[in-house]
Amino acid sequence: MLHDDRGEGYRRPDMPPLREAWRLGLAALDDEARCRHGRGFAALDAGAQDEVLQALAEDRAQSPRWQAVQAQRFFRHLLLKTAAGIYYAHPAAWNEIGFGGPASPRGYVRLGFDQRDPWEARPAGQAADGG
Repeated sequence: MLHDDRGEGYRRPDMPPLREAWRLGLAALDDEARCRHGRGFAALDAGAQDEVLQALAEDRAQSPRWQAVQAQRFFRHLLLKTAAGIYYAHPAAWNEIGFGGPASPRGYVRLGFDQRDPWEARPAGQAADGG
């Protein structure tokens, strides 16, 4: 998406196109870290990084570079959603949220309450006739 500068099909009127928003936002994030801790974001320890990100989430940015992209909006609508989306796109992370996986390719047949598809295992101790 960034390579093609293609967003999700909408853009807030006060935000630049996706690629530019990321460039401006990451530069401002790095400058925010420098304003607060005298070092770039990647050079900070985890606690200091969390503090910088918390300040953005609470709209308490100090860097003048946030004039190009609003800090809280960048954090919430680009950085946070993208990181969570990438993390939870991996099947290994699905267990954390109780997602059993996509319905495809076979799909679900039984959509009623307390019904299982023919290929699903029965609960332990339940007879084949359901009793």
